Amino acid sequence: MTSKFMKLSGQFISKFTHVANLPAHRTDLVQRVSILKNELLATGNSKEKFESVLDQKGQWLFRSYRDGAGIVELMEQLFPLPHLALQVLEWRRRQFDCCIPLTTEEYAKGIKIAGRARDITFAVSLFNEAAKKRSQTTTVYNALMSAYMYNGLAEECQSVFRDFRRQTHCSPTVVTYNILISVYGRLLMVKNMEAAFEEMQKLNLSPNASTYNCMIAGYVTAWNWEKMEAMFREMKKGLVAPGTETCLLMLRGYANSGDLNKMEEMYESVKDQVGVNRGALVRAMICAYCKKPVEGRVEKIENLLSLLSGEEYYPWLNVLLIRLYAQEDILESMERRIDEAFEHNTSVNKSSIMRAITAAYFRSNEVDSLVSFVKRAESAGWKLCRSLYHCKIIMYGSQKRFEEMEGVVDEMGETNYGLVTKTFAIMVKAYRSHGMELNAERVMGKMLKHGCLHIPKRHLTQSALDATQVA
Repeated sequence: MTSKFMKLSGQFISKFTHVANLPAHRTDLVQRVSILKNELLATGNSKEKFESVLDQKGQWLFRSYRDGAGIVELMEQLFPLPHLALQVLEWRRRQFDCCIPLTTEEYAKGIKIAGRARDITFAVSLFNEAAKKRSQTTTVYNALMSAYMYNGLAEECQSVFRDFRRQTHCSPTVVTYNILISVYGRLLMVKNMEAAFEEMQKLNLSPNASTYNCMIAGYVTAWNWEKMEAMFREMKKGLVAPGTETCLLMLRGYANSGDLNKMEEMYESVKDQVGVNRGALVRAMICAYCKKPVEGRVEKIENLLSLLSGEEYYPWLNVLLIRLYAQEDILESMERRIDEAFEHNTSVNKSSIMRAITAAYFRSNEVDSLVSFVKRAESAGWKLCRSLYHCKIIMYGSQKRFEEMEGVVDEMGETNYGLVTKTFAIMVKAYRSHGMELNAERVMGKMLKHGCLHIPKRHLTQSALDATQVA
Protein backbone atom coordinates (compact mmCIF):
# COMPACT_ATOMS: atom_id res chain seq x y z
CA MET A 1 0.00 0.00 0.00
CA THR A 2 1.62 3.25 -1.11
CA SER A 3 1.79 6.22 1.23
CA LYS A 4 0.38 8.48 -1.48
CA PHE A 5 -2.83 6.53 -1.78
CA MET A 6 -3.21 6.18 1.98
CA LYS A 7 -2.80 9.91 2.43
CA LEU A 8 -5.41 10.67 -0.21
CA SER A 9 -7.70 8.09 1.29
CA GLY A 10 -7.58 9.82 4.65
CA GLN A 11 -8.36 13.17 3.07
CA PHE A 12 -11.42 11.89 1.26
CA ILE A 13 -13.02 9.83 4.03
CA SER A 14 -14.34 12.78 5.99
CA LYS A 15 -15.65 14.48 2.85
CA PHE A 16 -17.61 11.58 1.45
CA THR A 17 -18.83 9.75 4.53
CA HIS A 18 -20.69 12.59 6.13
CA VAL A 19 -24.18 11.27 5.61
CA ALA A 20 -26.11 12.46 8.66
CA ASN A 21 -28.73 14.36 6.62
CA LEU A 22 -29.27 11.70 3.94
CA PRO A 23 -32.21 9.25 3.70
CA ALA A 24 -31.57 5.82 5.22
CA HIS A 25 -31.20 4.00 1.89
CA ARG A 26 -28.86 6.67 0.61
CA THR A 27 -26.82 6.56 3.81
CA ASP A 28 -26.35 2.84 3.41
CA LEU A 29 -25.15 3.25 -0.19
CA VAL A 30 -22.64 5.97 0.69
CA GLN A 31 -21.19 3.97 3.56
CA ARG A 32 -20.89 0.75 1.54
CA VAL A 33 -19.25 2.60 -1.35
CA SER A 34 -16.86 4.33 1.05
CA ILE A 35 -15.64 0.95 2.34
CA LEU A 36 -15.14 -0.33 -1.22
CA LYS A 37 -13.36 2.88 -2.21
CA ASN A 38 -10.87 2.48 0.63
CA GLU A 39 -10.12 -1.07 -0.47
CA LEU A 40 -9.55 0.17 -4.02
CA LEU A 41 -7.19 2.92 -2.84
CA ALA A 42 -5.24 0.35 -0.86
CA THR A 43 -4.30 -1.45 -4.10
CA GLY A 44 -1.86 1.34 -4.91
CA ASN A 45 -0.95 1.74 -8.57
CA SER A 46 -1.75 -1.85 -9.57
CA LYS A 47 -4.48 -1.85 -12.21
CA GLU A 48 -4.81 -5.66 -11.97
CA LYS A 49 -5.41 -5.57 -8.21
CA PHE A 50 -7.79 -2.62 -8.63
CA GLU A 51 -9.97 -4.50 -11.10
CA SER A 52 -9.70 -7.71 -9.07
CA VAL A 53 -11.27 -5.94 -6.09
CA LEU A 54 -14.06 -4.65 -8.34
CA ASP A 55 -14.66 -8.14 -9.77
CA GLN A 56 -14.89 -9.70 -6.32
CA LYS A 57 -16.61 -6.95 -4.35
CA GLY A 58 -18.12 -4.51 -6.82
CA GLN A 59 -20.78 -6.48 -8.70
CA TRP A 60 -23.51 -5.24 -6.36
CA LEU A 61 -22.88 -1.66 -7.52
CA PHE A 62 -24.90 -2.14 -10.70
CA ARG A 63 -26.84 -5.33 -9.89
CA SER A 64 -28.44 -3.83 -6.78
CA TYR A 65 -28.64 -0.32 -8.21
CA ARG A 66 -29.79 -0.70 -11.80
CA ASP A 67 -30.44 3.06 -11.98
CA GLY A 68 -26.67 3.59 -11.92
CA ALA A 69 -26.60 5.10 -8.42
CA GLY A 70 -23.94 2.65 -7.16
CA ILE A 71 -21.38 3.26 -9.92
CA VAL A 72 -22.09 7.01 -9.90
CA GLU A 73 -21.51 7.18 -6.14
CA LEU A 74 -18.18 5.34 -6.40
CA MET A 75 -17.04 7.59 -9.24
CA GLU A 76 -18.09 10.62 -7.20
CA GLN A 77 -16.07 9.49 -4.21
CA LEU A 78 -13.07 8.91 -6.49
CA PHE A 79 -13.59 12.25 -8.24
CA PRO A 80 -10.38 13.81 -6.81
CA LEU A 81 -8.52 10.94 -8.55
CA PRO A 82 -10.15 11.04 -12.00
CA HIS A 83 -7.93 8.34 -13.51
CA LEU A 84 -9.24 5.87 -10.91
CA ALA A 85 -12.84 6.98 -11.39
CA LEU A 86 -12.47 6.38 -15.14
CA GLN A 87 -10.95 3.00 -14.41
CA VAL A 88 -14.17 2.13 -12.57
CA LEU A 89 -16.21 3.21 -15.59
CA GLU A 90 -14.08 1.18 -17.98
CA TRP A 91 -14.58 -1.87 -15.78
CA ARG A 92 -18.34 -1.22 -15.72
CA ARG A 93 -18.48 -1.02 -19.52
CA ARG A 94 -16.90 -4.46 -19.80
CA GLN A 95 -19.59 -6.16 -17.71
CA PHE A 96 -21.45 -7.58 -20.75
CA ASP A 97 -22.69 -10.74 -19.03
CA CYS A 98 -24.98 -8.91 -16.65
CA CYS A 99 -27.20 -7.54 -19.48
CA ILE A 100 -27.60 -4.28 -17.54
CA PRO A 101 -26.84 -1.37 -19.89
CA LEU A 102 -25.11 1.79 -18.69
CA THR A 103 -27.54 4.43 -17.55
CA THR A 104 -27.67 8.07 -18.58
CA GLU A 105 -26.28 9.14 -15.19
CA GLU A 106 -23.31 6.80 -15.53
CA TYR A 107 -22.49 8.23 -18.94
CA ALA A 108 -22.89 11.80 -17.69
CA LYS A 109 -20.63 11.22 -14.69
CA GLY A 110 -18.02 9.54 -16.89
CA ILE A 111 -18.04 12.40 -19.41
CA LYS A 112 -17.65 14.98 -16.66
CA ILE A 113 -14.75 13.14 -15.03
CA ALA A 114 -13.04 12.57 -18.39
CA GLY A 115 -13.18 16.33 -18.85
CA ARG A 116 -11.53 16.86 -15.47
CA ALA A 117 -8.85 14.35 -16.47
CA ARG A 118 -8.39 16.47 -19.63
CA ASP A 119 -9.20 13.44 -21.76
CA ILE A 120 -11.58 15.15 -24.17
CA THR A 121 -11.29 12.35 -26.72
CA PHE A 122 -12.68 9.86 -24.21
CA ALA A 123 -15.40 12.30 -23.13
CA VAL A 124 -16.59 12.66 -26.74
CA SER A 125 -16.38 8.89 -27.21
CA LEU A 126 -18.69 8.35 -24.22
CA PHE A 127 -21.08 11.01 -25.53
CA ASN A 128 -21.27 9.33 -28.94
CA GLU A 129 -21.73 5.94 -27.31
CA ALA A 130 -24.63 7.34 -25.29
CA ALA A 131 -26.15 8.73 -28.51
CA LYS A 132 -26.05 5.30 -30.19
CA LYS A 133 -27.86 3.83 -27.20
CA ARG A 134 -30.36 6.71 -27.21
CA SER A 135 -29.16 7.87 -23.83
CA GLN A 136 -28.44 11.44 -24.95
CA THR A 137 -30.36 13.36 -22.31
CA THR A 138 -30.03 16.81 -20.80
CA THR A 139 -27.52 15.58 -18.21
CA VAL A 140 -25.34 14.00 -20.90
CA TYR A 141 -25.33 17.19 -22.99
CA ASN A 142 -24.55 19.24 -19.90
CA ALA A 143 -21.73 16.87 -19.00
CA LEU A 144 -20.02 17.26 -22.38
CA MET A 145 -20.44 21.05 -22.27
CA SER A 146 -18.93 20.99 -18.79
CA ALA A 147 -15.96 18.96 -20.06
CA TYR A 148 -15.35 21.47 -22.83
CA MET A 149 -15.74 24.35 -20.36
CA TYR A 150 -13.17 22.90 -17.98
CA ASN A 151 -10.67 22.61 -20.83
CA GLY A 152 -11.32 26.11 -22.18
CA LEU A 153 -12.77 24.90 -25.47
CA ALA A 154 -15.35 27.60 -26.07
CA GLU A 155 -16.12 26.88 -29.72
CA GLU A 156 -16.69 23.17 -29.08
CA CYS A 157 -18.90 24.00 -26.11
CA GLN A 158 -20.99 26.38 -28.22
CA SER A 159 -21.25 23.76 -30.97
CA VAL A 160 -22.67 21.22 -28.50
CA PHE A 161 -25.06 23.88 -27.18
CA ARG A 162 -26.37 24.63 -30.68
CA ASP A 163 -26.90 20.92 -31.29
CA PHE A 164 -28.62 20.64 -27.91
CA ARG A 165 -31.15 23.35 -28.79
CA ARG A 166 -32.13 21.46 -31.95
CA GLN A 167 -33.13 18.36 -30.01
CA THR A 168 -36.81 17.57 -29.54
CA HIS A 169 -36.53 14.99 -26.77
CA CYS A 170 -34.60 17.23 -24.35
CA SER A 171 -33.87 20.92 -23.89
CA PRO A 172 -31.34 23.21 -22.17
CA THR A 173 -31.80 23.91 -18.47
CA VAL A 174 -30.44 26.49 -16.04
CA VAL A 175 -27.38 24.26 -15.61
CA THR A 176 -26.78 24.39 -19.36
CA TYR A 177 -26.81 28.17 -19.41
CA ASN A 178 -24.64 28.33 -16.30
CA ILE A 179 -21.99 26.30 -18.13
CA LEU A 180 -22.26 28.53 -21.19
CA ILE A 181 -21.99 31.70 -19.09
CA SER A 182 -18.97 30.30 -17.30
CA VAL A 183 -17.24 29.49 -20.60
CA TYR A 184 -17.78 33.02 -21.90
CA GLY A 185 -16.70 34.56 -18.60
CA ARG A 186 -13.44 32.63 -18.47
CA LEU A 187 -12.57 33.78 -21.99
CA LEU A 188 -13.48 37.47 -21.35
CA MET A 189 -16.38 37.24 -23.83
CA VAL A 190 -18.54 39.57 -21.76
CA LYS A 191 -21.11 40.40 -24.45
CA ASN A 192 -21.71 36.71 -25.18
CA MET A 193 -22.00 36.05 -21.45
CA GLU A 194 -24.61 38.77 -21.04
CA ALA A 195 -26.51 37.56 -24.12
CA ALA A 196 -26.71 34.04 -22.65
CA PHE A 197 -27.98 35.49 -19.36
CA GLU A 198 -30.72 37.42 -21.15
CA GLU A 199 -31.67 34.45 -23.34
CA MET A 200 -32.27 32.12 -20.40
CA GLN A 201 -34.55 34.69 -18.79
CA LYS A 202 -36.55 34.99 -22.01
CA LEU A 203 -37.02 31.22 -21.84
CA ASN A 204 -38.42 31.64 -18.32
CA LEU A 205 -35.44 29.87 -16.81
CA SER A 206 -34.92 31.59 -13.47
CA PRO A 207 -31.27 32.32 -12.59
CA ASN A 208 -30.02 30.44 -9.53
CA ALA A 209 -27.07 31.13 -7.22
CA SER A 210 -24.65 29.46 -9.65
CA THR A 211 -25.90 31.67 -12.48
CA TYR A 212 -25.18 34.85 -10.55
CA ASN A 213 -21.83 33.49 -9.37
CA CYS A 214 -20.81 32.72 -12.95
CA MET A 215 -21.81 36.22 -14.05
CA ILE A 216 -19.93 37.87 -11.18
CA ALA A 217 -16.89 35.67 -11.80
CA GLY A 218 -16.96 36.71 -15.46
CA TYR A 219 -16.99 40.39 -14.55
CA VAL A 220 -14.17 39.86 -12.04
CA THR A 221 -12.09 38.11 -14.72
CA ALA A 222 -12.77 41.00 -17.12
CA TRP A 223 -12.02 43.59 -14.38
CA ASN A 224 -15.43 45.17 -14.94
CA TRP A 225 -16.03 46.34 -11.38
CA GLU A 226 -19.18 48.40 -12.03
CA LYS A 227 -21.06 45.51 -13.62
CA MET A 228 -19.75 43.17 -10.94
CA GLU A 229 -21.34 45.31 -8.23
CA ALA A 230 -24.50 45.84 -10.30
CA MET A 231 -24.98 42.07 -10.62
CA PHE A 232 -24.39 41.66 -6.88
CA ARG A 233 -27.05 44.29 -6.14
CA GLU A 234 -29.47 42.61 -8.55
CA MET A 235 -28.90 39.31 -6.78
CA LYS A 236 -29.58 40.83 -3.35
CA LYS A 237 -32.81 42.41 -4.60
CA GLY A 238 -34.05 39.16 -6.14
CA LEU A 239 -35.19 35.84 -4.75
CA VAL A 240 -31.72 34.30 -4.65
CA ALA A 241 -29.72 35.42 -1.62
CA PRO A 242 -25.92 35.70 -1.96
CA GLY A 243 -24.14 32.75 -0.40
CA THR A 244 -20.61 32.23 0.81
CA GLU A 245 -19.26 31.57 -2.70
CA THR A 246 -20.80 34.82 -3.95
CA CYS A 247 -19.23 36.79 -1.12
CA LEU A 248 -15.85 35.19 -1.78
CA LEU A 249 -16.10 36.20 -5.45
CA MET A 250 -16.93 39.77 -4.44
CA LEU A 251 -14.02 39.71 -2.02
CA ARG A 252 -11.71 38.75 -4.87
CA GLY A 253 -13.18 41.50 -7.03
CA TYR A 254 -12.67 44.17 -4.38
CA ALA A 255 -9.10 42.92 -3.82
CA ASN A 256 -8.26 43.04 -7.53
CA SER A 257 -9.82 46.48 -7.91
CA GLY A 258 -7.94 47.84 -4.89
CA ASP A 259 -11.11 48.87 -3.04
CA LEU A 260 -9.73 48.12 0.41
CA ASN A 261 -12.69 49.42 2.40
CA LYS A 262 -15.18 47.13 0.68
CA MET A 263 -12.66 44.30 0.66
CA GLU A 264 -12.24 44.52 4.43
CA GLU A 265 -15.99 44.80 4.97
CA MET A 266 -16.63 41.68 2.88
CA TYR A 267 -13.74 39.86 4.52
CA GLU A 268 -15.31 40.35 7.95
CA SER A 269 -18.43 38.54 6.78
CA VAL A 270 -16.62 35.49 5.38
CA LYS A 271 -13.23 35.38 7.10
CA ASP A 272 -13.97 31.96 8.62
CA GLN A 273 -14.05 30.58 5.06
CA VAL A 274 -10.91 32.36 3.86
CA GLY A 275 -7.71 30.38 4.14
CA VAL A 276 -9.32 26.95 3.78
CA ASN A 277 -8.11 26.02 0.29
CA ARG A 278 -8.42 29.70 -0.63
CA GLY A 279 -4.77 30.46 -1.27
CA ALA A 280 -5.39 32.41 -4.49
CA LEU A 281 -7.90 34.66 -2.73
CA VAL A 282 -5.57 35.30 0.21
CA ARG A 283 -2.76 36.18 -2.19
CA ALA A 284 -5.05 38.61 -4.01
CA MET A 285 -5.81 40.39 -0.72
CA ILE A 286 -2.12 40.56 0.18
CA CYS A 287 -1.41 42.04 -3.25
CA ALA A 288 -4.09 44.69 -2.69
CA TYR A 289 -2.52 45.77 0.60
CA CYS A 290 0.97 45.80 -0.92
CA LYS A 291 -0.14 48.27 -3.56
CA LYS A 292 -1.60 50.85 -1.16
CA PRO A 293 0.26 52.37 1.82
CA VAL A 294 -2.62 52.19 4.30
CA GLU A 295 -2.19 52.27 8.05
CA GLY A 296 -1.54 48.91 9.69
CA ARG A 297 -1.10 47.07 6.40
CA VAL A 298 1.95 45.10 7.57
CA GLU A 299 0.03 43.53 10.46
CA LYS A 300 -2.91 42.78 8.18
CA ILE A 301 -0.66 41.20 5.57
CA GLU A 302 1.17 39.07 8.10
CA ASN A 303 -2.16 37.82 9.47
CA LEU A 304 -3.08 36.78 5.94
CA LEU A 305 0.33 35.20 5.39
CA SER A 306 -0.29 32.97 8.40
CA LEU A 307 -3.16 31.43 6.43
CA LEU A 308 -0.71 30.39 3.71
CA SER A 309 1.67 28.43 5.91
CA GLY A 310 3.07 25.46 4.05
CA GLU A 311 2.04 26.76 0.62
CA GLU A 312 4.36 26.68 -2.35
CA TYR A 313 6.69 29.56 -3.18
CA TYR A 314 5.33 32.30 -5.47
CA PRO A 315 8.12 34.53 -6.88
CA TRP A 316 5.84 37.49 -7.65
CA LEU A 317 4.38 37.46 -4.14
CA ASN A 318 7.82 37.31 -2.55
CA VAL A 319 8.98 40.29 -4.60
CA LEU A 320 5.90 42.27 -3.54
CA LEU A 321 6.71 41.50 0.09
CA ILE A 322 10.31 42.63 -0.41
CA ARG A 323 9.03 45.99 -1.63
CA LEU A 324 6.48 46.18 1.19
CA TYR A 325 9.06 45.64 3.93
CA ALA A 326 11.46 48.03 2.16
CA GLN A 327 8.83 50.77 2.06
CA GLU A 328 8.05 50.19 5.73
CA ASP A 329 11.78 50.11 6.69
CA ILE A 330 11.49 46.62 8.21
CA LEU A 331 14.97 45.52 7.18
CA GLU A 332 15.04 42.15 8.92
CA SER A 333 11.89 40.94 7.13
CA MET A 334 13.02 42.51 3.87
CA GLU A 335 16.37 40.71 3.99
CA ARG A 336 14.70 37.43 4.91
CA ARG A 337 12.53 37.72 1.79
CA ILE A 338 15.56 38.71 -0.30
CA ASP A 339 17.41 35.61 0.93
CA GLU A 340 14.38 33.53 -0.01
CA ALA A 341 14.40 35.03 -3.50
CA PHE A 342 18.08 34.18 -3.96
CA GLU A 343 17.48 30.63 -2.71
CA HIS A 344 14.73 30.11 -5.30
CA ASN A 345 16.75 31.77 -8.10
CA THR A 346 14.16 34.51 -8.46
CA SER A 347 15.39 37.28 -10.75
CA VAL A 348 14.15 40.83 -10.11
CA ASN A 349 13.97 42.93 -13.26
CA LYS A 350 12.08 45.98 -12.01
CA SER A 351 14.06 49.11 -11.18
CA SER A 352 11.28 50.23 -8.82
CA ILE A 353 11.92 47.22 -6.56
CA MET A 354 15.65 47.86 -6.53
CA ARG A 355 15.13 51.54 -5.72
CA ALA A 356 12.83 50.62 -2.85
CA ILE A 357 15.47 48.29 -1.39
CA THR A 358 18.15 50.94 -1.83
CA ALA A 359 16.01 53.60 -0.17
CA ALA A 360 15.36 51.32 2.81
CA TYR A 361 19.09 50.79 3.37
CA PHE A 362 19.70 54.52 2.91
CA ARG A 363 17.12 55.56 5.48
CA SER A 364 18.61 53.06 7.92
CA ASN A 365 22.18 54.16 7.07
CA GLU A 366 23.20 50.55 6.40
CA VAL A 367 25.80 51.07 3.69
CA ASP A 368 27.65 47.79 4.30
CA SER A 369 24.41 45.83 4.03
CA LEU A 370 23.64 47.67 0.80
CA VAL A 371 27.08 46.86 -0.62
CA SER A 372 26.62 43.17 0.25
CA PHE A 373 23.18 43.15 -1.35
CA VAL A 374 24.42 44.77 -4.57
CA LYS A 375 27.14 42.12 -4.95
CA ARG A 376 24.67 39.28 -4.47
CA ALA A 377 22.09 40.89 -6.77
CA GLU A 378 24.67 41.40 -9.51
CA SER A 379 25.82 37.78 -9.38
CA ALA A 380 22.18 36.58 -9.38
CA GLY A 381 21.37 38.58 -12.51
CA TRP A 382 19.07 41.12 -10.87
CA LYS A 383 18.55 44.39 -12.69
CA LEU A 384 20.85 46.98 -11.16
CA CYS A 385 20.35 50.70 -11.56
CA ARG A 386 22.43 53.87 -11.25
CA SER A 387 20.66 54.92 -8.06
CA LEU A 388 22.23 51.93 -6.26
CA TYR A 389 25.70 53.31 -6.91
CA HIS A 390 24.69 56.89 -6.14
CA CYS A 391 23.23 55.75 -2.84
CA LYS A 392 26.51 54.05 -1.92
CA ILE A 393 28.45 57.24 -2.77
CA ILE A 394 26.15 59.36 -0.57
CA MET A 395 26.32 56.95 2.36
CA TYR A 396 30.11 56.53 2.18
CA GLY A 397 30.46 60.30 1.96
CA SER A 398 28.24 60.90 4.99
CA GLN A 399 30.43 58.47 6.98
CA LYS A 400 33.68 60.10 5.74
CA ARG A 401 34.70 56.87 4.01
CA PHE A 402 36.05 58.79 1.03
CA GLU A 403 38.38 56.12 -0.30
CA GLU A 404 35.47 53.68 -0.60
CA MET A 405 33.38 56.47 -2.09
CA GLU A 406 35.98 57.04 -4.80
CA GLY A 407 36.07 53.27 -5.34
CA VAL A 408 32.35 53.27 -6.15
CA VAL A 409 32.94 56.05 -8.70
CA ASP A 410 35.68 54.01 -10.36
CA GLU A 411 33.35 51.00 -10.35
CA MET A 412 30.62 53.03 -12.05
CA GLY A 413 33.04 54.14 -14.73
CA GLU A 414 33.52 50.50 -15.69
CA THR A 415 29.80 49.75 -15.98
CA ASN A 416 27.26 50.60 -18.65
CA TYR A 417 25.84 53.33 -16.44
CA GLY A 418 28.93 55.52 -16.68
CA LEU A 419 29.53 58.78 -14.84
CA VAL A 420 26.91 61.49 -15.14
CA THR A 421 26.53 65.01 -13.79
CA LYS A 422 24.63 63.78 -10.75
CA THR A 423 27.47 61.40 -9.83
CA PHE A 424 29.99 64.25 -9.61
CA ALA A 425 27.48 66.59 -7.94
CA ILE A 426 26.96 64.03 -5.15
CA MET A 427 30.72 63.84 -4.61
CA VAL A 428 31.10 67.63 -4.56
CA LYS A 429 28.36 67.90 -1.96
CA ALA A 430 29.93 65.12 0.13
CA TYR A 431 33.33 66.83 0.22
CA ARG A 432 31.93 70.28 0.87
CA SER A 433 29.71 69.05 3.70
CA HIS A 434 32.94 68.07 5.50
CA GLY A 435 34.81 71.26 4.61
CA MET A 436 37.03 69.57 2.01
CA GLU A 437 36.85 72.34 -0.59
CA LEU A 438 40.06 71.32 -2.35
CA ASN A 439 38.70 67.82 -3.06
CA ALA A 440 35.41 69.32 -4.21
CA GLU A 441 37.26 71.54 -6.70
CA ARG A 442 39.15 68.56 -8.06
CA VAL A 443 35.84 66.77 -8.66
CA MET A 444 34.61 69.86 -10.52
CA GLY A 445 37.68 69.62 -12.70
CA LYS A 446 36.79 66.03 -13.54
CA MET A 447 33.27 67.19 -14.35
CA LEU A 448 34.66 69.66 -16.81
CA LYS A 449 36.85 66.99 -18.39
CA HIS A 450 33.88 64.61 -18.81
CA GLY A 451 31.75 67.36 -20.33
CA CYS A 452 29.48 67.50 -17.30
CA LEU A 453 30.30 71.11 -16.44
CA HIS A 454 30.45 74.09 -18.77
CA ILE A 455 32.08 77.13 -17.18
CA PRO A 456 34.93 79.34 -18.38
CA LYS A 457 38.32 78.03 -17.22
CA ARG A 458 39.20 81.45 -15.79
CA HIS A 459 36.55 80.88 -13.12
CA LEU A 460 38.16 77.59 -11.97
CA THR A 461 40.71 77.32 -9.19
CA GLN A 462 44.13 75.84 -9.86
CA SER A 463 43.08 72.54 -8.22
CA ALA A 464 40.19 72.19 -10.62
CA LEU A 465 42.42 73.05 -13.60
CA ASP A 466 44.94 70.45 -12.50
CA ALA A 467 42.19 67.84 -12.33
CA THR A 468 41.26 68.48 -15.95
CA GLN A 469 44.82 67.52 -16.97
CA VAL A 470 44.71 64.13 -15.22
CA ALA A 471 44.63 61.28 -17.73
